[in-house]
Amino acid sequence: MSLRGVSISEGNIGVNQTGDTRQFGLIGNGAAIAGKLALDTAYALRRIEDAEALGITAAYDLENNMHVHRHISEFYRMNGPGRILNILLVADTVALKNMITPAKSLIVSAEGMISDLGFFVNSDAVITLINGLPTTLNEAIPELQNLAVWAAQNDMPLHTIVEGYGITDTLSNLADLRDFEILVDEDPVKISATKVSMVIAQDWNHAEAFTGNAKKFADVGTFLGVIASHAWNRNPGEVATKNIQNVPLGSWLIGGLSNHKKHKDVFESLETLNDKGYIIPIKYQGVAGYWFNDGPTMAPIVIDAQGNMNQHTIYFSHTIDQCVRALRLIYLPEIKKPVPLEGGLLPADMVEYYNAIGDDMFKRMAAAGLISEGKTNVDPNSDLIGIKELDVQFTVVPTGTINELVGTINLKTSI
Repeated sequence: MSLRGVSISEGNIGVNQTGDTRQFGLIGNGAAIAGKLALDTAYALRRIEDAEALGITAAYDLENNMHVHRHISEFYRMNGPGRILNILLVADTVALKNMITPAKSLIVSAEGMISDLGFFVNSDAVITLINGLPTTLNEAIPELQNLAVWAAQNDMPLHTIVEGYGITDTLSNLADLRDFEILVDEDPVKISATKVSMVIAQDWNHAEAFTGNAKKFADVGTFLGVIASHAWNRNPGEVATKNIQNVPLGSWLIGGLSNHKKHKDVFESLETLNDKGYIIPIKYQGVAGYWFNDGPTMAPIVIDAQGNMNQHTIYFSHTIDQCVRALRLIYLPEIKKPVPLEGGLLPADMVEYYNAIGDDMFKRMAAAGLISEGKTNVDPNSDLIGIKELDVQFTVVPTGTINELVGTINLKTSI
C-alpha cells in the first residue's frame, strides 16, 4: 500500500483529435465470453487494452481460430491509442451479407460519427468461389454499397472496407473490381460500388499460426489503422510515412495475399491485381518494408466531358463524405430562419450570403490542405415559399496524388 495518499500518474497521449472528429468501426464474426463480451453489442474502444479488458486477446484469437484481436491490435498499431474504434461481433454463423442490419445498429450507436467501417469474416463454412472470390463475398458487395447509401441518406456518410478473404490460388481468375458484376436470376449485372474497398493483403507469418479458413484472412485492421492515422484526403500507400512493417514487433515481415501465398510467389500478378482494384501489399526495390498499393474502390474510373469524376479511390470518397458532413453542419443553423425575398425570389445580397457560407468552409479546408478548392453556387430562383427549398450546387476539387513518376534520363558530355 502506498503512503502517498493520492497517486496520479501520467497517462498515454493518443492521437491529436483537434479538428478531426472521425470515428471508425469494425464488425465481424466472433465468440462471446460469459460475463465479459457479448455478441450483437456495440463497444467503443480507445486503445488495444480496452479490447483486452473484454477478453479479446491474442490467446482469444488462437483458441477460437479467429482474427478479432488481430484486426483491433493492428488498427491501434498503425494509428496509436486515442481514436475511437466502435466494434460489434456477431455469431460465426452470420454471413457477411447478413451483417448489414447489425452494422446499421453500430453506426447509430456511434451517433453517425463512423467515417470508415471495416467488415471481417471468421467462419469455418466451406468456401465456394465465383470468379476467384468467395460466393458469400460476391453476394455482400451490393449490400455494402446499399449500406453506405442508407448511411448517407441518414446524414451519416461513410466508406466500407471489406475483407477479401479466401481468394483463389489462380490469381488470373480473380474478378475485376473495376468492372465488377454479380449474377441476379442467373443474369450478370454490373455493380459500381464507389463506397466499397476490398483488402486482400495478408501478414503471412501471422496467418501461418492458424488453420483452415483462418489461414486465408486479409488484414482489414491494418488498412483501417492506416486510414485513421492520417488526414482523410491522404493516400493509404504514402511511401514516406505508411510503411506497415515493424521488425521489432514482428509485424509484416513477410507480406502475402489472402490465399496464403507469399509476396514473392505472387509478385508477377501484383500489377494486374492493382489494375483490377484490389488493395494489396507491395515492396519498393532498395527499401525495406511493405506498403499498401493505394485505396481503390470497386468502381471503374469515370471522368465525364464536364470534368466530373466518380469516387474511384477511397480518398475521393472521403472528400465527398467529409465535405457533405461539414456543409450540412454550417448550413443547418440557416434552416427555418425567415428570408426576405424580392418578387418571390432571393435578392442578390442573400445569394451572396449563402454562397459565402459554403465558400468560407471550402477555403478553410483548402488552407488545411484537405482539398484543392471548392465553389458554392446558390440558385436565385429557389422556391422558398412553395416547396421551401434552397437549391445549391457545390463543386469541390480534391487534392491530387503521385502514383508514379515517369521520366527519362540520358548520359551527356555536359549540361
